[in-house]
Parts: sequence; structure tokens; C-alpha cells
Amino acid sequence: MYKVLTLATLLLANTSVHAISNIESQRPGPPPEGWSGHLEFSASGKSGDVEEDHYGIGGKVVFKAEENTAFMILEKARGETQDIKTSDEAFAHLRGIHERTDRFAVEAFLQWQENEFSNLLSRNLLGAGGRFGILADPDQYTFDLGLGAFREWEETDLGTYVDNQTNWRINTYWAYRHRLNEQVNWYNTVYYQPKADEFDDYRMLFDAGLTVRLTDALQLQISYNLRYDSRPPQNLEVDPVIDRARTNTQYSTSFLYEF
Repeated sequence: MYKVLTLATLLLANTSVHAISNIESQRPGPPPEGWSGHLEFSASGKSGDVEEDHYGIGGKVVFKAEENTAFMILEKARGETQDIKTSDEAFAHLRGIHERTDRFAVEAFLQWQENEFSNLLSRNLLGAGGRFGILADPDQYTFDLGLGAFREWEETDLGTYVDNQTNWRINTYWAYRHRLNEQVNWYNTVYYQPKADEFDDYRMLFDAGLTVRLTDALQLQISYNLRYDSRPPQNLEVDPVIDRARTNTQYSTSFLYEF
């Protein structure tokens, strides 16, 4: 088993309440036979005129046996400003993958998340689908497409009441990775998740980044993502009003140390 300790500095972040999670950035590719995994820790802060602290912990455990792979991701993040809690979110994902051929795999997953300061009490997903390898050069690039569906159960705190929704959503994505040279890799993932019976209710994620190997053990990671929700939580009858933005962006940079 290998372990990874990540010290990350968040440059700018705005989180969407029902944010799509980019599992592609965590996908084993490909893991060794048997057990493997990593641990992560992120922290950032300010002192002086403004006191801010943000930190997160997480990890991934992977098991591979021939054509079958299973992995679990756990994450927890919290932030404080002037000793007042300003963010508190948690995330868990379990996925099983069966490779039918070199270019096609079937997958099933369970997911849970909550975000106290974005009104999300809970979001639970149960889904499945297929992953299609479109282009592949193991030494340079891979391009995959995914198509599937999931059932979602959401509880959203809208101040004067709790909104409960149960929906079917279509899950589509592409995932591209490109090795620019021996030190630099570039990746891009795009998700599109419309409601199955109402296509104007949809969510999207655009995620891109670079990883730069500085030494045998140290990497620099730079990432950008844009999230869009066509129908974010809204309640204009409370004070203050709840009116979440449709578009949110995040920029981050981190150092990753392997040992």
C-alpha cells in the first residue's frame, strides 16, 4: 500500500450546494493487484486583520483482482473565520468496476454527501453505467466516455421548510488525460447530469488541471473547475433570502508528497 500526504493551499473557492463530484480525478489508473490507497490532508489560513483557517482530511482504499476493481473515497472539510465555523462538509463514495474488454467496463456506485453551509442536509446516490475507451496511447493519452443513470435522494434546508426530492438523473461524462512530457500531465473532465424527465433541470462540471513532477516524491498540482446548476436552491420568502448562484468556480494549487 502507498500513502500520499497532500498539503494544499486554496486560492479561491466557491462551493455549489449540489456540486457534482469529479470521481475521475480519484479513479485508479490502473492500480496494482491487491490492496492500495492513499491519505490526504489539506490546510490553509490567514492571520493578521482576518483570521481564517480551512482544513480537510480524506483518503482512498482500492482493491483489484484481475478484471474487478473496487474503491472507496472518504473526505471531510471544515473552515473557521474569527473562531466562527464557516464551512462544514463531508463526502463518501463507493464504486465497483468490472472490465469486460480493454475498451469497455461496467460500473456501479453508492455516494453520500452533506454541506451544512450550502443548505444541503444530505444527498444520496445509487447508480450504474458503462465506460467506453475511445482513444488510448498508454504512454501519451487516454480519452473515455461514460453513460449511465442514478437515483438521487436530496434533503435541502430552505429556512422555513426542508425540501425533499427524489429524482432519476442521466449521467454522462468525458475524461481526457494527456502526458505532455515526463514531468507534466494534463487532464480534463466534463460531466452533464440532466433530470431524466425534465432536461432543463441539469447540472454540469468542467474540471481541468496540471500535475508537475518536481522530484521523485514531490508533485505540484494546479486545478480549475466550473460548476453549473440550472436550478439551485432558492427561497425568497425568508430573511435573509436563500438564492444560490447557478455558476461557481474554484481554483486551487497543492503539493503532493508520496512516501
